[in-house]
Amino acid sequence: MYIYTKTTEDISIFEDIMEIIHKKDSDICVSVEHMRSFQELEKIKNEMTNDDILIIGSLKSLGINEKDIANSLKYFIENGKCLVISNIESTYKYGVSQPMNKAILSTILDSVLLNNKNIIELPRNRKNNSGRNKIDFPNNWEELYENWENNNISSKEFLDKSGLKKATFYNMITEYKEILKANEAFVKKYRLG
Repeated sequence: MYIYTKTTEDISIFEDIMEIIHKKDSDICVSVEHMRSFQELEKIKNEMTNDDILIIGSLKSLGINEKDIANSLKYFIENGKCLVISNIESTYKYGVSQPMNKAILSTILDSVLLNNKNIIELPRNRKNNSGRNKIDFPNNWEELYENWENNNISSKEFLDKSGLKKATFYNMITEYKEILKANEAFVKKYRLG
């Protein structure tokens, strides 16, 4: 079993899915990668057998644009490899057998090709979906954060390059640190040996 997530995703979203589909005595490989990088994903796709399952957070984990996402979905469909998408419940709710998974992925692919109009994604936190819309991390966030953590750039430079307002910037720093901490705890929890 493989879990593939981006550094900006809260890895705890996989907990419920793990309880549903995790097979006892099976190894779990967790890969965390920057938002615009897909080398780990390609490595996983090459290593996976037809008995393995790949769990991702959202369709955005498969590519930067719709073409990349569609190509990745086609790969899983054509090669008979099982893909579970945490915010699309139908990919795991009814089981993860290959024929069922292939049919669901085909439906998702059709929706992607029709501009995502039919895909119903679950809200991340159903209890707290009021108020302002959540602002996504800027595209260059991971690189800027890493440079800031290593004292290569100042907070002011980070703020200027990210294009965020001061309060939003510091709220995102706090949120990102919490995500990294949760990701680290999740990896430790499921690390074997």
